[in-house]
Amino acid sequence: MKMKNGFLSKLRSVFAGALATMVVAGAAHAQETSRLDELLSRGKLIVGVSSESPPFGFVDEKGELVGFDIDIAKLIAKATFGDETKVEFVRQSAAQRWPNAQNGTIDFGAQTTSIYADRAQKVAFTRSYIDGGVVMIVRKDAPFQKLADFNKSDVTIANLTTPTQEERAKRLFPSAQIATFDGIAAQFNAVKLGRAQGAQLDGPVAAWYVKQNPDMRVIEERLTDVVNTGIFMKPGDFRLWQYLDLTVSEMTGGYLFADYSKIYEKWFGTKPLNVKWYLNQPQK
Repeated sequence: MKMKNGFLSKLRSVFAGALATMVVAGAAHAQETSRLDELLSRGKLIVGVSSESPPFGFVDEKGELVGFDIDIAKLIAKATFGDETKVEFVRQSAAQRWPNAQNGTIDFGAQTTSIYADRAQKVAFTRSYIDGGVVMIVRKDAPFQKLADFNKSDVTIANLTTPTQEERAKRLFPSAQIATFDGIAAQFNAVKLGRAQGAQLDGPVAAWYVKQNPDMRVIEERLTDVVNTGIFMKPGDFRLWQYLDLTVSEMTGGYLFADYSKIYEKWFGTKPLNVKWYLNQPQK
């Protein structure tokens, strides 16, 4: 009986060792077949973007796809291949972001996407490459100085057709009137032309509109906290995630910062802060 038990014990040990080897080999194989290898072999990036979200991604008067996210993708292509043209853009709606990342239609997405815990259950995110968060934009000559000033029955707030903006407006401005629009441009124009007194816009979007329209301004008090905006991709590919995360790190505080800074200033009219906070301090 002892001999039999000893044999079974050795058999279990052999089986456990073989299983561990298979797990390690499987993990190694998964790493070897990273999407990073595929895109390097292909010689170009395939990037999901918006074509309806100025200034991040939109079609200009020449019919060309332009925007901050478009230039960010080109910068990643330049860092990867030494050529910013080595990128193919897939225009996708907000709803298509997660399926296209998960099924491999795109290598990754750069689509002004805020990082939230529920979204991180669907895709993998890099660290933030630009701050987000919602602000209120008004005409420069408007009397409003703080958010409480909008909670009046003779004030109209311009919203997008999103449940989030509707809930926020009803919660913060229960006495105000609500006007709903299908697009950001229509939302902005409602304020500019006086049909509404304020509009909820993402911070960088509002900055871009103010840059184009000196007769507009942003209320200093924010509607939401500052949120992070990340590049997203299919989860589970550590090598691709690490590569893109490191590239974002270099854009926001490393050797790519000069190029990133030019892109940022081009679209928002101000210079970005380096994530290495001490580099932002005035020189003595």
